[in-house]
Amino acid sequence: MKKLLYIIISILIFSGCSKVVNRYKVRVDAVALSDKIAPSSFFIKPLDSKIDKLKFRRHSKKLADILIKKGFLESKSEEFAEQLIYFGYGIEKVDERSVMYQEPDVSVGMSVGTPIYRHGGFYNHVFWNDVGYTRYKTYTKIYRLYSRYIKIVSKDRNGTELWRVDANSIGESDNIEAIVPILLRAIPKYIGKNLEKPITVDIDENLTKK
Repeated sequence: MKKLLYIIISILIFSGCSKVVNRYKVRVDAVALSDKIAPSSFFIKPLDSKIDKLKFRRHSKKLADILIKKGFLESKSEEFAEQLIYFGYGIEKVDERSVMYQEPDVSVGMSVGTPIYRHGGFYNHVFWNDVGYTRYKTYTKIYRLYSRYIKIVSKDRNGTELWRVDANSIGESDNIEAIVPILLRAIPKYIGKNLEKPITVDIDENLTKK
């Protein structure tokens, strides 16, 4: 019983002040026509013509910042860009299942005992009681898993594909707007590179927000 009491008190004390860190496992794949492709001027275009234009501008600005840091030069006009960067993103539901589980109801009581005289004063002896499982409740949890992805394809003026980077993450959140920056943060090292096989990159969401 004392062990159970300590567990309950610990939960009450620490549940409100512990820092939650959301980490994302991002699968990245990259391929390039040549390892000698040099950064050049670029213009970003949507991979999907149906994509929301305002949201696309916000996300493409983040991609442009990444490319500029890699040595690329952003062109204000598609006509004069040496590379056309096609950028797309989306979400797909890959799994859904219902899980039933039971949890005990826990009742916790606290009582104040009879005042006791000690060391020149009175104090109240506080103790816990009525700690125990009164019954079990049955709950149903629906789990939905989504694949959140981005696709970036670079082509020259003749339409030849120069390099491509794909990144995706599987998780319960379907907030693609919040996850696109996280996926973008996983790709800078692999732009214009060849990977022998897809790799997994661990991304801390809290660092992404800074």
